[in-house]
Amino acid sequence: MKYLIIISILFFSNSNFGQIAVIKDKDGFTNVRKLPDSKSEVIYKLKDSEIFSYQESENDWMTVNISKNRYQLGCDGQDTFVGYIHKSRISPIENIEIYKGNEFLFKYKLTKFNLENKVTDFDGKWLTRINGRHFYGTDGNIPKIEIAGIDVTINGKTIDIPEVFYEDLFECDNEVTINKNKDDYIVHQWNGDGAGGYLIVWVFGNEKLKQRFILIP
Repeated sequence: MKYLIIISILFFSNSNFGQIAVIKDKDGFTNVRKLPDSKSEVIYKLKDSEIFSYQESENDWMTVNISKNRYQLGCDGQDTFVGYIHKSRISPIENIEIYKGNEFLFKYKLTKFNLENKVTDFDGKWLTRINGRHFYGTDGNIPKIEIAGIDVTINGKTIDIPEVFYEDLFECDNEVTINKNKDDYIVHQWNGDGAGGYLIVWVFGNEKLKQRFILIP
């Protein structure tokens, strides 16, 4: 059943709300334009391994959605801006090399959700916030699984992931896909209970967490 839900989310997301990608540019960055024109104002520069979502288009310019917050903390998945980049500069996540080595390790420490010592907000019968934050994984129901910690190592060095980066993520498992883009590692997976489904992407490089990206279909 879980796989049917995930497949449905993937299809719905890809066909309506865009896909995720990184740039493909030998200079290490790509200009984001205000309008779909090479002479339009440059409003942002996407850098190597920076995750963004995009919508398919029949012309040469793709609409991209970029998070204003590199770690998407407290933005409820809505704090993005729109721009345009040439389709030749887009490398969809599915085209990036799958990582199968052992220099990089990623694993959640998962536990049953516990309401004890958590501040919760309810709107009638629906749970809306946990510890004052919007959360991901359910559509108003009480979560079943929470993250107690994340173990990450790069070349034997432990990378510290503070609780603030995962305390709003629920209904996770350790079925992740890892891609390697140049020297960066991109970890991604779909989580959630169906209606509360979300895509979480972690980007690691230079022995640190570089980005946390969340996409809600």
